[in-house]
Amino acid sequence: MQEHKGLRDRNAGSYAEYVKKEEKTVQILECGREHRETLLFFPCTAEPVWAFADTIAVLSQRWHIFQVVFDGHQPEYPGDFTSVEQTVDEVTQYLNVHGISHLDAAYGCSLGGACLTRLLALGEISVGRAIIDGGMTPYRLPFLVRKLLLARDVLSFRTAASNREVLEAAFPPERFTPPGHDSRKEYNAMERYLKTFSNRTIRNIFWSANNYALPKVPAECGTKITYWYGCDEKKDRRYNIRFMKHYFPQIRVHGIPKMAHAELVLVHPELFDHYAEKFLKPEE
Repeated sequence: MQEHKGLRDRNAGSYAEYVKKEEKTVQILECGREHRETLLFFPCTAEPVWAFADTIAVLSQRWHIFQVVFDGHQPEYPGDFTSVEQTVDEVTQYLNVHGISHLDAAYGCSLGGACLTRLLALGEISVGRAIIDGGMTPYRLPFLVRKLLLARDVLSFRTAASNREVLEAAFPPERFTPPGHDSRKEYNAMERYLKTFSNRTIRNIFWSANNYALPKVPAECGTKITYWYGCDEKKDRRYNIRFMKHYFPQIRVHGIPKMAHAELVLVHPELFDHYAEKFLKPEE
């Protein structure tokens, strides 16, 4: 058990057959253990642990947090990212080993949203309320098209990781630097961080996030689910929203004004906490 240190068919899932099951894919960091209510936190696609430090610090004032760290995402934890399927299996196993069969709440963004979607669909861990923030959903496209999209995504990642101008154009420092932080230091650290990703991790992230397996019909559950998207990314999330409304009929869709993909959780911890608590504890 890790202690959080305060650092900031063929269409779906076939690639998981190539994953070595003996490899460990996740670490779980815990904080706020003194609290009774539990919250599982799945992070974004390619962000360091320190990027969530401010948000986790706010949440841990009220929640016992289980923060997932995808393998291949932190240099101190050896290994490569494998798949959404294996990540969910290992998180479920971790929770079961520690006597947790029910979570009061869960949150997942982007790749983390894909993991949370599968966890809810399998129903092996019950969840009271769940926030899927810009979560990825499986493509329903021909195999060749999906392979081409994978090549595009991998090239985009590698270009941003090796070119500061591209990185800052995609994620403008004036928008993606948390208040009170030095943007130059933040982006210097991010440049170094992105260069730690292996080719296998990069490929597996983008393939699995867009092609993970889901049961045809999700397990029956009483989970209250909301799908968040930043209003500035609404066009990019249209397919995901349509998929979620069909797959989870009980889901509520909520647009966050003036936000881009993952901006709320990464840059605005207090505002994130406001929206999260409003949904997670509406009776209070």
